[in-house]
Amino acid sequence: MIAPKVLLRLVRIFSDYRKRTDTVKTLPIRLWVETSSRCNLRCPMCPNKDMPGRDKTVMEPALFKKIVDEAKSFTNDMYIHHRGEPLLNPALFDLITYARESGIHVRFHSNGALLAPDKAESLLNSCPDLVSFSIDGFAAEPYERIRVGAKFDETVANIIRLAEIRRARGLKKPYLVVEKIRFRNPDPSEDSTVVAKLKTRFLAAGVDEVIEKEEYTWSEPDAPEPEGQRTSSCCTFPWYAMVICADGTVTPCPQDFWATMNMGNVQTSSLREIWNGKAYRKLRHQFAHDIDSLPLCRKCDRLCRKTLGGVPFQYMMTFLMDQLVGYNRRLRTLFGSSERNN
Repeated sequence: MIAPKVLLRLVRIFSDYRKRTDTVKTLPIRLWVETSSRCNLRCPMCPNKDMPGRDKTVMEPALFKKIVDEAKSFTNDMYIHHRGEPLLNPALFDLITYARESGIHVRFHSNGALLAPDKAESLLNSCPDLVSFSIDGFAAEPYERIRVGAKFDETVANIIRLAEIRRARGLKKPYLVVEKIRFRNPDPSEDSTVVAKLKTRFLAAGVDEVIEKEEYTWSEPDAPEPEGQRTSSCCTFPWYAMVICADGTVTPCPQDFWATMNMGNVQTSSLREIWNGKAYRKLRHQFAHDIDSLPLCRKCDRLCRKTLGGVPFQYMMTFLMDQLVGYNRRLRTLFGSSERNN
């Protein structure tokens, strides 16, 4: 059942977004909280491998709990991943439990390579709402070429074991998703029969969905101009969501991989102070009046994609489903988790 207060908040967010207000009355309904900026892999398409070592860390439990304590009165769901591998944070499962017991829906994304049997049990005990895994290349050779540092058979076995343990324990959570990237330059050797066979294997083990996603394009100042004409001059993120890096730095969007758009730091300020602080108000004003003054945002390809009612469409449907349908397993299976790119 749709909670009336959630629906009311969405209406208010939409109203402020359409008005392009500098100050937003509704506090962020969604948070990205980076529990780890470290990663165990060196994937060619991911900038993490180029991050300086000094920037790779894990979020301390005290900082995470501060965020949750402040956010639990207004945040509906929390993505506890961003630039790194969450399973590298030794306190991860305690953090999930803390957020869930505070009434926040929790989800995270993983490469799955570190999901040993003891971690699988701990993950299920902490009871996140949704966990998704990247398996790019549904065979050993392409997978290990893309996911440098991981072993295909081990990762597949890790995910299947998690699904089988969940089933054996009669658990409904977490909702399990396996993602396969649809690369802009696909591997010509990819065998559709092999892909279909592994998909069937995942689903038979108890994985809820196997989906394909468009290759992620990171927005960077020196990136080329996006192809196609801009269909929207205003991103929705600064009106409904906040990204918090492992060191507490706040940025407005997961696209800002290098955290160059610093909105403040939760170690020294509250979420409320940052949300309508000077940096956020200036950012929203620039979106409304001068997007070309934002080097990252003006090159973001999400502003060149389909819109609906003036709102970028790609993530809108899945966001609305998350907020209105929630993390109900049966309804999510019916509607699906894949982004709507068309």
